[in-house]
Amino acid sequence: MKTTLIITSFLLALAAPASFAAGSGEHDHGSMHGEGYSFGEPGKATEVTRTIKVSAGDDMKFVFDPPIGSIKRGETIRFDITNTGKTVHEFSVGDAASQRAHALMMKKMPDMKHDADPSAVTLEPGQSGSVIWKFNKTPQGDIVFACQKPGHYDAGMVHKARLK
Repeated sequence: MKTTLIITSFLLALAAPASFAAGSGEHDHGSMHGEGYSFGEPGKATEVTRTIKVSAGDDMKFVFDPPIGSIKRGETIRFDITNTGKTVHEFSVGDAASQRAHALMMKKMPDMKHDADPSAVTLEPGQSGSVIWKFNKTPQGDIVFACQKPGHYDAGMVHKARLK
């Protein structure tokens, strides 16, 4: 019993710094989920095979130019995102499971920014940013692009693409 209590106390002590950091409003998928992603990995600019411009607007839609279509396994895509609206938006790449987890986190911390997260970017009105993603893993289901600001996903700010 004492051994279990000591081990539990030790593990809680190790987890405390991460808990305090998570409350800061900044979010880093790499440190929160380990280094692995189930839907690919951060891409390198030198490996980009295509670039897609994305507009995120207050009509709660993403507009992809050119249209994203399907994604080839192993492809590295650069997404150049511009917030054309008057409210803060984000653009995140994931699969269904990671987007569900992201949505739950955003409900707890709606002002969270994604400064150190390679799979997401938070954009103020008029601001632009980029996400470079290598789709080298086959997730269960589709690749999901979403804005997880509270209410935005539910209003339709989500797009799904098939990985071939």
